[in-house]
Amino acid sequence: MREASNKPVRRKNQKNSRVTEQHRFRDFLAPVFWPTWLAIAGLYLMAWLPVRVRLLVSRGLAHVLYRLVASRRKVAQTNIRLCFPHLDALAQESLVRAVFYSNTLNYFETALAWCRPNHSMQLEVKGLEHLHRAQATGRGVILLSGHFGPIDIAGSLIVDHVALTFVYRKDDNPLFNYFITRARERYCTATLAHKDMKGILRALKGGATLWYAPDQDYGRETSVFVPFFGVPTATLTMTSKLAKAGNALVVPISGYRRADGRGFVATIEAPLDIPSGDEVSDARAINAWLERRIVEHPEQYLWLHKRFKTRPEGEPSVYN
Repeated sequence: MREASNKPVRRKNQKNSRVTEQHRFRDFLAPVFWPTWLAIAGLYLMAWLPVRVRLLVSRGLAHVLYRLVASRRKVAQTNIRLCFPHLDALAQESLVRAVFYSNTLNYFETALAWCRPNHSMQLEVKGLEHLHRAQATGRGVILLSGHFGPIDIAGSLIVDHVALTFVYRKDDNPLFNYFITRARERYCTATLAHKDMKGILRALKGGATLWYAPDQDYGRETSVFVPFFGVPTATLTMTSKLAKAGNALVVPISGYRRADGRGFVATIEAPLDIPSGDEVSDARAINAWLERRIVEHPEQYLWLHKRFKTRPEGEPSVYN
């Protein structure tokens, strides 16, 4: 197909949720995609490592990445310094190192979710009754999550308990985006691009349960500035808009990896009072909930992301 000749760095069709209907792997055989094919092969190798080896390799690799990837180390250090000012310098640096280990291990777990049946991993789900009660109303459900470490592996395991539609941000590389989408659709009812508003609203109005994680910096235009760990943070108001337009309940779900690295726990809570009629208040409530869940296992959150990249007018970047 014609799109196969496009360079993978180009951003296009971000609203298109029909990726697996429109493409096949054979559409991405051009030489420009060969590095991506090698990366996918690497993911398959990672996915089939025994758990003990996975843990050992993750620890060693995290140590190397901490030293070599200075840009992400500085991002994590800045985020931890801003969000945990009560910790002394030694404790903050220890947390940063733990973040690198947890996020490195998460790559292996994500590869497992994408590349193989994952019956070897266990998931304990708490509070499932909250979701069942919400679904029993016949309304759509926004399963509000965050970028906790085991987001993909937990999503692949929770399908034994609930049918999910996954809302995600498309990858700019069309081959990798197809690979990820196809992998997720093995365990989700459907996948929807986060800019496909028509598709998302159609699903909610049809009573679907959407896994939705809005806790990233999408810029100033669609956000309001509300506190996140005491820092004014560009926070999406889209959760409120979707809940109102789709007549949906907002049910929070969080997850963490057990200390032995061999299983996960997902906790579902009672619906939040969203939409309340005040989008700023709703954004505050979402960030407050995220804070409560993050501090339980702070090393497993995605602190490598520039969560505070967008600043209020006149305020300098915190990452310089």
